[in-house]
Amino acid sequence: MTSFHKASSLNASLEGTKLKNNLAYVSTGIPSLDFIIGGGLPAGSVFLVEEDVLGSYSRVLTKYFLAEGVVCKHDLFIASADESPENIVKELPQPCTVSNEKPNRDSSGEMKIAWRYEGLGQVESSFGSNTNFGHHFDLSKHIDEDTIRNCNITYCHLLQNDEKVNGFKNNLYHNLLTNIKKALSKEEYMSNSKNKNILRLSIQALGSPIWMTMDYDDTQSGYGQDLIKFLYCLRMLVRDTNAVAFITVPSHLFDDEHLIKRILYSVDNAVRIESFAGSSKETNPVYNEYHGLFYITKLSALYTLVPFVPPSLDLAFKLRRKKFVIEKLHLPPELQESSEREQDDITAIPKTCGGYKKMDIDF
Repeated sequence: MTSFHKASSLNASLEGTKLKNNLAYVSTGIPSLDFIIGGGLPAGSVFLVEEDVLGSYSRVLTKYFLAEGVVCKHDLFIASADESPENIVKELPQPCTVSNEKPNRDSSGEMKIAWRYEGLGQVESSFGSNTNFGHHFDLSKHIDEDTIRNCNITYCHLLQNDEKVNGFKNNLYHNLLTNIKKALSKEEYMSNSKNKNILRLSIQALGSPIWMTMDYDDTQSGYGQDLIKFLYCLRMLVRDTNAVAFITVPSHLFDDEHLIKRILYSVDNAVRIESFAGSSKETNPVYNEYHGLFYITKLSALYTLVPFVPPSLDLAFKLRRKKFVIEKLHLPPELQESSEREQDDITAIPKTCGGYKKMDIDF
């Protein structure tokens, strides 16, 4: 069966990885995101993020992904056609240090809490808070320039030109595939190599107006053919390698829903970010604790017959001063109580027939 793959045991010795289904997994840099997608990103896969309208939160996810690579001493490949890739790594979050403060405990080691709460179960609204995989980062602090300079980072700034290439109408896709293929040709990224390392591929705003400028043909029913072709080729390049591709796509700019479906079909895992900024949900009291909704749009079962089932599909995110957190969406207590009360009132009202209460009368 070709869907199964026996990974080498050397994958377990790679720094910043864990072995699952006999396949090396790397962290996204966000424990809650790792948790809801099945434990991280498998080597040889393509992960896609559908950007929010302003692209600010998807950029935060990219910074986490790259910062995790810096801490784990993974090699980085950063590509962008909208801006210089050097600007993306200027404000990577700094890893948190372990605090020496201990929680208040009594002599038996039990947590000291109020007696009225001792009988209540612990409510876990956030995911991955107790995991040992990956690192926690502080968004208010940045990794210093010397550390970034000492990392093995390949910058790929793509510029538009009139060069004609076979297979693509827009030469940006061809140039990017050529650079990725050249980077993956190194021995340390091969699955059968002895001196292995992880290559983290980051592609910023793939499919933006710069990418779509020439990706149109009047003889075809739409646009985006180059984008679909690029994703297929990328998936073939990274498969069975020690590389992980992290791509952000401004899907809100596409007016063809069939294009989105084909994009999702071409990747392994995908999520979508919906920001409340500028929408009516920003002032809705239901969402006053969150900054947006988080959707899982695709999860693949790689090398296993048992796919991962997310703990919940009702997800929301909040961007605090120091971290980005994905949580299970909860109603505020006041709204939850009122909705339950309204439901009870509706069920308590007797049914009427013609304006009179229906009654059973025995003669």
